[in-house]
Amino acid sequence: MIDYYALPVSEAIKKLQGSSSGLSKAEAEKRLHIYGYNELKKERRITPLAIFLNQFKNALILLLIIAGILSLLLGNHLESLAIFAIILLNALLGFVQEYRGERAMTALEKNAAPTARVLREGIEEKIPAREVVPGDILLFEAGDIVAADTRIIEAFSLEVDESVLTGESSPSEKSTKPFTPGTSVGDQENMAFMGTIVTYGRGKGIVSATDMNTEFGKIATSLQTTKDTQTPLQVKFAQLARQLGAIAVALVLIVLITGTLKGSLSPSQMILFALTLTVSTVPNSLPIIVTVSLSMGARRLAKKNMLIRKLSAAESLGAVTVICTDKTGTITENQMTITTIYHEHETLHVSGAGYEPRGSFFLNNKQIIPKKLELLLRTGYLCNNSKLKSSNGKFEIIGDPTEGSLIVLGKKGGIDEEDLHRHFEFVEELPFDSDRKKMSVISKNRLTGKKEAYVKGAPDLLLKRCDRILDRGKIRRMSPRDRKKILSANNTFAENAMRVLALAYRPLPKLRKHTIKNVETRLIFVGLVGMIDPPRDEVKRSIAQCQEAGINVIMITGDHPITAKAVAQQIGLFNIGDEILTGEDLTEMTDDELQARIHRIRIIARAMPIQKSRIVDALQKKGHIVAMTGDGVNDAPALKKADIGISTGITGTDVAKEVSKATLVDDNFATIVAAIDEGRNIYDKIIKSARYLLSCNSGEIITVFLAILFNLPLPLLPLQILLMSTLTDDFPALGLGVEKSEEGIMKRSPRDPKEKPISKSSFSSIMLFGLIMGLGTLYIFKHYLETAPGKAQTVAFTTLVLFQMFAVISSRTLRPGIKHLNPFSNKTLAGAVCLSIAIQIAVIYLAPLQTVFSTIALSSLDWFRILALATLGLITMELSKFFINLPTNNSHQPPARDPSKHPLSAKPFKRSKPF
Repeated sequence: MIDYYALPVSEAIKKLQGSSSGLSKAEAEKRLHIYGYNELKKERRITPLAIFLNQFKNALILLLIIAGILSLLLGNHLESLAIFAIILLNALLGFVQEYRGERAMTALEKNAAPTARVLREGIEEKIPAREVVPGDILLFEAGDIVAADTRIIEAFSLEVDESVLTGESSPSEKSTKPFTPGTSVGDQENMAFMGTIVTYGRGKGIVSATDMNTEFGKIATSLQTTKDTQTPLQVKFAQLARQLGAIAVALVLIVLITGTLKGSLSPSQMILFALTLTVSTVPNSLPIIVTVSLSMGARRLAKKNMLIRKLSAAESLGAVTVICTDKTGTITENQMTITTIYHEHETLHVSGAGYEPRGSFFLNNKQIIPKKLELLLRTGYLCNNSKLKSSNGKFEIIGDPTEGSLIVLGKKGGIDEEDLHRHFEFVEELPFDSDRKKMSVISKNRLTGKKEAYVKGAPDLLLKRCDRILDRGKIRRMSPRDRKKILSANNTFAENAMRVLALAYRPLPKLRKHTIKNVETRLIFVGLVGMIDPPRDEVKRSIAQCQEAGINVIMITGDHPITAKAVAQQIGLFNIGDEILTGEDLTEMTDDELQARIHRIRIIARAMPIQKSRIVDALQKKGHIVAMTGDGVNDAPALKKADIGISTGITGTDVAKEVSKATLVDDNFATIVAAIDEGRNIYDKIIKSARYLLSCNSGEIITVFLAILFNLPLPLLPLQILLMSTLTDDFPALGLGVEKSEEGIMKRSPRDPKEKPISKSSFSSIMLFGLIMGLGTLYIFKHYLETAPGKAQTVAFTTLVLFQMFAVISSRTLRPGIKHLNPFSNKTLAGAVCLSIAIQIAVIYLAPLQTVFSTIALSSLDWFRILALATLGLITMELSKFFINLPTNNSHQPPARDPSKHPLSAKPFKRSKPF
């Protein structure tokens, strides 16, 4: 592959068999046939049928299908129908959510460059960008999207925004000179790359690569070798299915063997009963509870500007231990903003961020009226080619972002554009060039009738052209001391990662011709302006919340280390003991060295695409659940590799959106915090439902097992077991699926990724509840066998149901203490409990149902005894919570810098292996 950036212009044209006048139409058609259309080959978008079939690739669903088939073989057609209906409903709910996500992603996608201006046989033509071929001559001007990778052959103040490719927030100044082989993409200043945006000036170039051979295309190709990472929830589901399968088989085998040995029933009856228990042990409603929880969470996240593409990703954010984020456009506004001014030897600060023209001016922390800044503001406004546009309350800059910041500054200072142009008439422009690093605009002052020059440029070079200075509203000679103070202020601005411009002014004498030599001399220094791509207002609070939640943030950016560090310090991300690496540092490190230092790294600056993936890989090998946010093509491999990739909706490229599992619609990092809260709550609800269902099912099995063990009649009939499984278990469990987030959920540390859904402590509490439920039910069953044998089975049946109702009330929170819960805050659960009790009452007192379920009406005394005993379920469930370990984060301070205490310490979690 030829490095065209390393060749002189003439040789690059020769190698590409082109000419400065462009290709002939016949040659262009011939090359189009050879090279094909200039468009990136996208991954085939998943079809609706594939989305639907994917809903069945779930270990819990497969377990449920087995239960449905068993039920059908047992002749329980109604039960089997109910199970398969649940499976179908679950698949439909999941399909609807993911199909909506795919459609929403399609709506967010943007066209790259629909047209391009080319020279064909010396004549400028506008053609579809997909018809551009190698050797074509492309023409650029501000606002154009580059259609293909191009070697620059002419550049007139040409600047290109390459942030989607390199991550660098400042536009790249283009030239035609060759560079040495091995120069990185971000430093190839004689190349314009496909998908980047021309922000200033004009130029011409010869196309060196199209479609998948472009830098964008190379990254898109690399994605094909990057495998999708299973979400934490998918891994947990596989574990949970194995756990449930093992528990069901073990318990039922114990009942079957014990019953057969005891001779309680005939072998065929015992097998039938054991299979019935197997069906009831599988929590039929859990898959649909999970899907409903995820769907509701995804809808809530969509309202908070987080679009979920893969349903399981709705929970994944709640599991992350590290967020790797791009800086430009996510942490920052991606809008250059002037924050500091040096004027008349005073430093002023300007509030407001981004392009919205709202802000105030402060001197020594006191707000001032910017009247004395009028000349500075006017200079920045007139020496300018950018425009500020407003649409639906959103502001954007047409042109160079640096120039745009001067327009916004002027608006903040009260400049009225119509009034300004009414008094100052544009005469001529001496455009910016990279050699002198200055730009001048000559205007006629209609009030005085004289011409004036307004100049901006690099401070050190512009200062050499100044011999006077504006001081206390008057113009005087500039002294060496003045120059020293100005240069000192410039250095201070630069040390704070600001881009600095100097502004100067000069009334012009009568000149026959305006030239750089006679205009840009004997200038009056007006001031300095320091600008930066500022952090979003909400980000500092969001970073603090992430730290409180035990989640670390690593900034990965193409920007300069000084710029990245300054932003990180502003948002509280960088502290003493933290490290900054550059892409060059990373290249020299081995994987082992990187893993050893990863807990101290907060910033990766000048990062390249493969290096971002390497960071994610290093974190995953340390056992962390990694979220990666990004917008550019450079982020796509890491987005795909991460446990959850989050692309940005506004600035995000199509490639980034294609591979991500979620999208930040508003590009705002703060949205992630709300998503983490929701993700943690989703997992909580799933665990609450699973523990509740397994506790109740274990109670039913233990009741039967103990009855067999003590040579008692069976306290339940198979049909009664199935009724509890289908109705009294499932409705309340669905109610848990809509429970609100618990207080303090964002003060917990992330859960241990290696922890199974049902931990040892959880399993112990489940079995304890099952044992208390079984012993209590068997106690009252035996009592009634001796006093009122006809009621014994009905009392046992009702006791089990009431145990479960009390258990579900306690299951609303994972922590001890339900007194703070409003009983009516979850109306769905309250309704489900009432419905289950109503069904139980109907089964006991309605004659037709009494016949079907073999029940007898109970007296008020019977109910009193049952209720008194069933409250043990609530007490047991509450007490067991003291023995279940939940992740806690007692430190409300910034994360400890001691590696042994740091969340990214050298003793990491071990990642659970999928399947």
